[in-house]
Amino acid sequence: MSRLRSALAHAFALSGQDSRLDAEDLALLDRFARLIADRGLTTPAIFLVESLVPLGFLAGQLVHAMTPIMGMVASPDEVERLARVLERRDAPALFIDRLQRMEEGQRRES
Repeated sequence: MSRLRSALAHAFALSGQDSRLDAEDLALLDRFARLIADRGLTTPAIFLVESLVPLGFLAGQLVHAMTPIMGMVASPDEVERLARVLERRDAPALFIDRLQRMEEGQRRES
C-alpha cells in the first residue's frame, strides 16, 4: 500500500516547472504589457489575469484560445510562449506588476 501511496503522491503535480522566469520570458511579459497599456486595456487585462490566477492552467489555455485575435499584434510563436509562461505559478503576479508599472509610466508622461 505504501508503494501505491508514494507513486500517487505527486500524480497531479506539474512536472519539472522551474519557478524562475528567464530574461527572455520577462522581456516577453514586458512586450505584451506594453502592447496592452498602449491600447488602454490595462484595467481589463489586470482583471482578467487576476480572475484566472486561482485557475492556474486555464490562464494559459485562454491565451491559446485568443491566438487568432492576439495574432494581430504578435507572432503565433510569441503567443504560444506567453501561454506557457502564464501557466507558471508566479508569472501572473509578475505580469500584473508589469501592467501596473506600464500604466503608471503612461500617467506620468501625460
